[in-house]
Amino acid sequence: MRNQTFDKLKAIACILIILIHCKFPSVFGDLCEALARFGVPMFFAIAGVYLVKNEDSDIRSIRSNLLRKLKKTVSITFKVWLIYTVYSFIYAMTVKYGALEWFNEKFNLFEFSRLILFNSGKFIYDFTYAFDHMWYLFALIYVYGLCYIFAPLLKKGALPISVVLMGFLYFGEFLQIYYPIRPFGISVSVWYTIRNWLFVGIPFTLLGYYIKNNNVSLMLKQPLTVGSVLTITGIFSTLMEFKKWGSVEVYFGSLLIVTGLLIAACSNTDKKDSDKEASIVHRSLAFVGRELSSNIYFYHVLVISLLGWCIDRVNAELYGSAIFMYLRPVIVITITILISIFIYKVKFITIKNDKNLRK
Repeated sequence: MRNQTFDKLKAIACILIILIHCKFPSVFGDLCEALARFGVPMFFAIAGVYLVKNEDSDIRSIRSNLLRKLKKTVSITFKVWLIYTVYSFIYAMTVKYGALEWFNEKFNLFEFSRLILFNSGKFIYDFTYAFDHMWYLFALIYVYGLCYIFAPLLKKGALPISVVLMGFLYFGEFLQIYYPIRPFGISVSVWYTIRNWLFVGIPFTLLGYYIKNNNVSLMLKQPLTVGSVLTITGIFSTLMEFKKWGSVEVYFGSLLIVTGLLIAACSNTDKKDSDKEASIVHRSLAFVGRELSSNIYFYHVLVISLLGWCIDRVNAELYGSAIFMYLRPVIVITITILISIFIYKVKFITIKNDKNLRK
């Protein structure tokens, strides 16, 4: 039976992620961004929860499930990347950027090497849409591929591998803040040296897998209390870390939030709410997480870029308006949700028509 709590968490996470790329102004925006940093790690952790169908699956079944997920992720990644690449070319032409210059800047050996090593680079982002949010998809391909290869080690290796890699993650962030070294000529201060498939994708996916398949919630006397305490502690920790060090890729508080929410969600039985209005809210959140969250994540950067393109041509002075800058994230969230609903409806109608034709 599907755990709708994870769908609700995906809904909240995907909305908060927009606030990283389209911030509210002032300190309020900075704090929202800091708290939203748990979003992508949460997506990886939920992917880990659903990494295998059940804890008793044999290696063949695990690999079969992972191969299906891998093929689906590769297909989705290619489609999303193609949409953004076509958009980037069209955008570049509208601002009189040379086609050859655009091509050479994006598709070269250096940018391709950054994609392969770090899931980043101008292969998946450029000046036309500025954010490399697609790194998540490329990292997820690596995660599924490596879990497929090392499936026999999943059960015993999930926790120690996750702990070791998270240790490297936070050690790397320590270096970014205090000792910005340059191993192999690459500055450790560059965001993608820490935020990639190895130090974020794999450890958080394995964390989700471990908590779910080792029934961590069942081993705790009061899992909801423990989960709530960890989550609240993580929120305060994130805020204190932001005050001390400013913006970082993955706060230690983000780890606490993800762990707390995983424990709470795995222990949640999803009982029906007695309050009718509350149940509508919960059902709506579950629907957004289940059906819309992926497309919200995929296309919010496109909406941000398009909105910026329009504002630059209509009234660039709007960027100087505090009221507009507070409304801008709300506008982006609203448009992105509406686009995602449209995509869902088209997909639903298409599948329904296909079924009718087969009858």
